[in-house]
Amino acid sequence: MNDWSERYGGELERHVAAMLGNAEEARDVVQELWVTALRARPEAGDAANVRAWLYRVATRRALDRISMRRRRSELLAAHAGELDPGSLPAADAALDRLSEAAAARVRQGVAELPRRQRDAVWLRWIEELDYATIARRMGSSPEAARANVYQGMKKLRRDLAEVWREEGPI
Repeated sequence: MNDWSERYGGELERHVAAMLGNAEEARDVVQELWVTALRARPEAGDAANVRAWLYRVATRRALDRISMRRRRSELLAAHAGELDPGSLPAADAALDRLSEAAAARVRQGVAELPRRQRDAVWLRWIEELDYATIARRMGSSPEAARANVYQGMKKLRRDLAEVWREEGPI
């Protein structure tokens, strides 16, 4: 497995980055690919078959990301007329109740969460999704989604305890 990442990792990242137009997102997709490869290794065969399998999986994951972007854009476009020009998204509306300094500390606390925890917390508390939907979006199990939300919120509560004492809950 490690030898696959050394042998094919760079070219897979370049392939996915060309599809997505984003090198950081490509690294995430390739990291997810290695998890998939650990769980479902292809049948024994020559290196060309492994390489082809890795490319198929990487391409499918990249296409899933592109599809998710398109769905988000379509959803935003469909509801754009329903929003007041001055209305704020749910997260900003909640932060608007805080002082500027406290809101900055909350934003920084959320930004400092590990990516999976940050995404899970966002999907649960801002987009108000259930754990099964979060799991599907993140490519994980509902238990892993729940654990990411729990760990992210635990860290935020600890790191932002001072904000809660000064400002009250968001």
